[in-house]
Amino acid sequence: MEKHFNSIEYVKGLSEELIDSFKKANKATTPVLVGNAKEKAVRNKLEKIFPQSIGISTGCIIDVNGHTSKQTDIVIYEKDICPVFSINDTPESTYYPCESVIAIGEIKSTLNTNTIEDSFSKIKSVKECIRHSSDNMYWRKYCSRQIIYGSESEIYNQEANAFDQIYGFILCEKIELKIETFTNQCIDLIKNTSAHLLPNIIVSLNDGILVYIDTSCTNNYFIREDKHNADSIYFIEVPSGNFQYLLHELNKFINRGRSSNILPFNKYIIGSSSLPGTGLICQI
Repeated sequence: MEKHFNSIEYVKGLSEELIDSFKKANKATTPVLVGNAKEKAVRNKLEKIFPQSIGISTGCIIDVNGHTSKQTDIVIYEKDICPVFSINDTPESTYYPCESVIAIGEIKSTLNTNTIEDSFSKIKSVKECIRHSSDNMYWRKYCSRQIIYGSESEIYNQEANAFDQIYGFILCEKIELKIETFTNQCIDLIKNTSAHLLPNIIVSLNDGILVYIDTSCTNNYFIREDKHNADSIYFIEVPSGNFQYLLHELNKFINRGRSSNILPFNKYIIGSSSLPGTGLICQI
């Protein structure tokens, strides 16, 4: 029996369990079943770490302008705030308003030429959702209904500010390509995609992580949350654990991330709160 609880060892155990779950999932008999088993394993581990106010599911992201994303494997959202639109209670056919979505993730067995492009495309389709806002001087923190009026330096900007975006990650068991080939393919996709529509991080449980960095400082480099203010990508195996680093980044976005000031649920439910101008009026 241990005298003291070690949270770092606990999370390390979750990471080891996830790697083992991925290996077990490979015993399934079709690629779809393998993928479903791995996605379920990731959602289970995230649910063990994050608070009850954070929902972990799967489905599609929508905005009030009619844009619908491709189906994404992991949806992390504000469970106590977000309305959920589910067709026949089918997780894959469930739709989440982008204003209450914190992060999304793509889960792959291996990353190769096809799966990398597919993951970039699906994350891009989510980040193309535009959060409804009446005034970008107003914003709110995730899991809060309190609206904050910020200063000029705090203007809400979904395209320019990493913490105003939906966080996007790719998680795989291993990278099937040579690392140099893998990074070169990522560079090609990055160069041809707007900065705010890109994945924020790529994580391989067995190989390492890919993040954005700024190398302009002569004495050091700085890890960036997205491509903005970054001039390079950086691939490295994290000593404390690749999955653990992803959890760290997700938690950072839950705590520091912002959404637009309006929770426009009436627009998703009835389109407008105003009644039509014609109808029968009877005095009482």
